[in-house]
Amino acid sequence: MAHVGRWRAIVAVAFLAACAASAIAADVGPSPSTAPTPTPYVDPSQLDVPWPRHSHLKQPHRAYMDTVPALSYLQGVGVNLNVDANPDVAARMLSEFGFRTVRIEIGWSSVNWDETGLIGADALIAKLEACKRYALRPLILLNANHGAPCPYRDLPKTLAEDAPAGAREVKLTDPSGVVPGYTGFSNLTGYKMAEVLITAIDPKTGVAKLSKPLPKPIKAGVQVPVHILKYRPFYPTGTPEFEETAAGFVRYARLVCSFVRQQHIPFDVEIWNELSFGSDFIRDQAINNYYDPPIATYTRDFLHRGGHAWEAARRVVAMIKSEFTSVRVIWGFSNTTFFHTPVMELPAGVDGQSYHPYGTGYRTFPKDEQHPDTPADNIDGFVPSYRICIPEGWAATFIQTESLMRLLNPRARLAAPPGTQMFRHYMTEHGVSPEELGVSHAAQALDLKARLLLRSTLFWLNKGISAIYLYCALQDQDTGMGMLLSSVGKLRAYPTQEELPKYLSPALLALRNVVKTFVGAASIAKPRALSVSYLQLGEPHLIFASPVPGGRSLGTRDALVVLPYQVTAHKFVLAVYVMTRDFTKRLEQETYRITIGGVNGRGMQLRLYDPLTDKTLPVKTASSTPDAITVEIPVADTPYLLTLDEAAQ
Repeated sequence: MAHVGRWRAIVAVAFLAACAASAIAADVGPSPSTAPTPTPYVDPSQLDVPWPRHSHLKQPHRAYMDTVPALSYLQGVGVNLNVDANPDVAARMLSEFGFRTVRIEIGWSSVNWDETGLIGADALIAKLEACKRYALRPLILLNANHGAPCPYRDLPKTLAEDAPAGAREVKLTDPSGVVPGYTGFSNLTGYKMAEVLITAIDPKTGVAKLSKPLPKPIKAGVQVPVHILKYRPFYPTGTPEFEETAAGFVRYARLVCSFVRQQHIPFDVEIWNELSFGSDFIRDQAINNYYDPPIATYTRDFLHRGGHAWEAARRVVAMIKSEFTSVRVIWGFSNTTFFHTPVMELPAGVDGQSYHPYGTGYRTFPKDEQHPDTPADNIDGFVPSYRICIPEGWAATFIQTESLMRLLNPRARLAAPPGTQMFRHYMTEHGVSPEELGVSHAAQALDLKARLLLRSTLFWLNKGISAIYLYCALQDQDTGMGMLLSSVGKLRAYPTQEELPKYLSPALLALRNVVKTFVGAASIAKPRALSVSYLQLGEPHLIFASPVPGGRSLGTRDALVVLPYQVTAHKFVLAVYVMTRDFTKRLEQETYRITIGGVNGRGMQLRLYDPLTDKTLPVKTASSTPDAITVEIPVADTPYLLTLDEAAQ
């Protein structure tokens, strides 16, 4: 752990020094029509976008360049393991082709009513045993989706009289079993258990008072879903109701952690999944999401110190750190609210936080411009006309102010909660829906997902993310989001070597090709800092033109991506590509002259490799010195891997 801390400090010092020493102008470099001299790749001013402003011109990935151990990449590629039937086949295939960690949800509703065990334990054991067998480290998601937020009992009921929409009370044919405040009518407007609670019941007449008006009519004589919740939605801290629910939440976390530990497999824990849906049980003024008018007064933001979600999570973290000391705990409330709780204000001992940026669908500008009513928020002074859908997701750019690069740059990565020595950043869901991009042909969809895997994993694991979990392992159609071919879901046994090729998706093959390029990766305590400058040769290509006469445009040369990985003390692999803005369209290869400093170029062995096609590409040495090497290589819209091997000297 100590050497990791030194690496962070060295990277941060180098970044701060670059910021102080940079003589590069704060604006984006010259337009692609003028590139007479090599351009320094690193330009710290690309982060100069004050909150809450945004930019289409700024390229925050070029604000810093870390050399990352290749071993970090090999350990950081994960997937959401949404395979319940025969998980052994999927787990083996994922592992053999390069995945090393998987995300598995065990929701609070998986706990039985008596809180003595988990419902569906045998299926979970099979999944965890497959993870253990094939060296996949599970990340266990603790969650309470409001569709089934906690232990519950079914209590279907029938109305004795019609109840119109807006009714504040209903008459039941059988009032038995109702527990006021815990029992409610479910799924009236969507997937939400006990959506309208029963607050009082007359056991003689069957008249039940409701927590809010019925959102739709219910006919007499028709059985409707009613459920009893073991726990009430979260009340404000300091109330007996909060204490009851929070204690149940901690018991749930302890039960799940004990269950997983019994399978003798190392694991980590993530607390909560996306607040953007299914989170009424805890989100905002939680109990008030079930009442109209509200019944509780909240004085603290739910995700800040003293708030109910913050405090419940704090108790879970404290329990895990005390009883399951090898488990890392990730704050998942940041999935879709990256900046809601500053890192240094998270509960003590939290090991990291997670993000679900996605943002791989189409956005068209100027139609989708952020804050169009406050044009001053756009530092460029104009909104270009173009369309964007990129494998990294919009959070790799500044087209919205909430760019993840604000949190992942070396200076920002120094932030940590109290008691946490090494704070990590995770991407626990990321992917693309080909169908949302209008792709209906399986071959094209599979190609898109392979290119997404290459660009997103190589990019984010180099830019500060510790592990990325693609969504997802398997879906019914190849035009869906699954990384595996849909036909894998029908297998009951692992295919023979002769049969295996027909079950391998382009995404799996691409990942395997990256992994074999990193073969022999060693533990690197102090990665070597490199420098890069470059010159685009030949005809430049525009990403968008400035609508302002004489204004700056954005070209492919501005969007060059160089991602250094260190394999051994004398071997590096640089992933190089152009971050094109529409990855449904292919970029014709461009040629770049790239100078890499910090390496001994004399007698160096070079190789340029395309992991998508499994082909070696031409590379020309323009010059070499004991301190640098200059090469001319083709560059495209998917990463080519440039290997620099000093050991051959």
